[in-house]
Amino acid sequence: MKFFKVVFIFILTSFTSLNSAMGQYSVSTLDIDDHVTLWYDSMIGQENIGLIEGSLYPFLNKSLHSHEYFIEKYWQRGRLTYKGQNFEVNMLYNTFHDLLLIQNVTNSSTKMEPLKLVQYLISDFEIGDKIFKRLDGIEAPEIPGFYQVLFEAPEINILVRRAKKKVIGTTPEGNPGVTYYPLASYFLMTKNHQIKINNKSAFFKAYPSHKQEIRDFIGSNGLLIKPNQDRDIKKLAMYCHQMKWE
Repeated sequence: MKFFKVVFIFILTSFTSLNSAMGQYSVSTLDIDDHVTLWYDSMIGQENIGLIEGSLYPFLNKSLHSHEYFIEKYWQRGRLTYKGQNFEVNMLYNTFHDLLLIQNVTNSSTKMEPLKLVQYLISDFEIGDKIFKRLDGIEAPEIPGFYQVLFEAPEINILVRRAKKKVIGTTPEGNPGVTYYPLASYFLMTKNHQIKINNKSAFFKAYPSHKQEIRDFIGSNGLLIKPNQDRDIKKLAMYCHQMKWE
């Protein structure tokens, strides 16, 4: 095992001394029984290496009229937090597989190939004005993965699990093929509850002693509380926040 680590270190140090601008980096402080990645980060500096960890994830065009991605099937400029550091990169969020992909800029010959980062090391990312956070364990209202933060306050959060369903058969145009349809699951999160939002009853369950106030607010503002009604759900969540209900 040590032999392979030594070979890796030789390759690594050769890479880090490609030109004088990058400088020379000593391996004298590296214990080859320790984690090489930690040494590399500390010696090179994350601000210098950028995002180069991950594996290539080739595009596979399975549908002519739909796609697996969030909003767009083209690169979108965004921000992500990876290993505690912020980066601005071109990205795609594959909602069918729940994978965040970034454009590989380390090699001109593979620039168009997406790079799949280590997903659990991504704590959050933004595409446009949409913010997603990675939730695992008891923090996740459903399965572990990325959730859009639709509304966030100390006592109430609204999370959305974005996904896609693949249907093999006749396309909307009447041709045989694959079609991806967007899906969304909404969750109301409070200190004591994790409730899936299908309609206004989710808010009744979260605030049972305030049902009438919630009914009145929904009625007076003409709100429709159900999935894909983001504006109305956010407005009701803001009202609950302003009322400071526990």
